[in-house]
Amino acid sequence: MFSGPVIPSVIICILPLLAVFTCMLILVKEFKFLSGVFSILLGLFAVIPIAAIQFAIEYYHLVSVHSLFQVLVKSLLINGIVEETIKMLFLFFISKKHNLSSFFSCAILSGLALGCFESMVYLISGIEHLEIRMLTAVIIHAACAGLSGLFVYSIKNGSTKVLSFILAILLHGIYNYFAGFKMDSFFFWFSLVVVLVSIVECRIRYRSLVPEGLILFQ
Repeated sequence: MFSGPVIPSVIICILPLLAVFTCMLILVKEFKFLSGVFSILLGLFAVIPIAAIQFAIEYYHLVSVHSLFQVLVKSLLINGIVEETIKMLFLFFISKKHNLSSFFSCAILSGLALGCFESMVYLISGIEHLEIRMLTAVIIHAACAGLSGLFVYSIKNGSTKVLSFILAILLHGIYNYFAGFKMDSFFFWFSLVVVLVSIVECRIRYRSLVPEGLILFQ
């Protein structure tokens, strides 16, 4: 269990969120401060139904785990389908008035907020290989929220790109599967590969919507 100073630790957990928020305000012309705050709140509110559903799954033993394959299935269900579906649904509350770069920024901030909250949970629980897990969890949440955001944006603009959402589910579930291995295991390091793939996929899917002019991921 965590026993260090609370306030400095909380600040460390939210630094990625504050840093990215600041960068977006500077670099993304259409992105507004209030839109960012609203997006962060969306990410935090998404924690409530996610936690409730995951608690019910664990409490009622709805998913049996007796093999590595079943662990993968559980990760895809709980971390992939449950988390990413709820995160995606909350993104529909972002106004349609945003252009692609602004909407994408809002989606990433929403995911970052949830990821930073998860980092605090890891810090309190004293999870193994804490620093790497905290960092990668923040990135995977942000990247998968970005992919889901592109899916939601495409729906709002009449050209549904479902592959982005499917990738968000698969990448998050597979990340959690490999991140569950001990750090001295060869398989653990595949979680870092998945994080990198999620970043690359964000760039590819973003560019596919607006090939000619990007503010992010040039």
